[in-house]
Amino acid sequence: MERSVVMLSKIFRVFGIRTKPMVPLSAHDIVTRSRHASKTIEWSRNKRLTIYNPPFWGIHHLFIDPDLHHALIALKEDGNSFVFYGNSQGAERWEKYDANLNMCDCGIVENQALTWLIYEDYVIYNGAMLPATNALYHWGRVIDNQPFYASINEKWASQGISEIRELAPSYSES
Repeated sequence: MERSVVMLSKIFRVFGIRTKPMVPLSAHDIVTRSRHASKTIEWSRNKRLTIYNPPFWGIHHLFIDPDLHHALIALKEDGNSFVFYGNSQGAERWEKYDANLNMCDCGIVENQALTWLIYEDYVIYNGAMLPATNALYHWGRVIDNQPFYASINEKWASQGISEIRELAPSYSES
């Protein structure tokens, strides 16, 4: 299968047809953007980013507080929610909440098991916690960013999940 895709891609190139890349940023783009990493990290301070994709999370939210603590919240269709806490490089721990906002599971994220690179237009995800892919990485497009001035701490998750549910009425509490 992969060989036929490569052959088809070569045939397209002969005729001047460019195929759409599987990922929005090439390795070269990521290296080029890494030169501005400190500016991007500072840009992300006090932000709530709404992100579309990867498919296993769909629309999810990444909160960055004034101290650069990060929390990624992904609501699931069944009413459960996952919260990943970390820093500008990736997650350090996770929590799972049921539809009634009771924490039902939690754990530590092993070193580099879930990493993210935040840009103004995309978030790049990588690590062993994510589903396998043929692409270089998983990615999400930043579709909105709003100011966020709260502090992310142990008690913050239920407030963050409730706030997102208010914005997404299809996630109703049971």
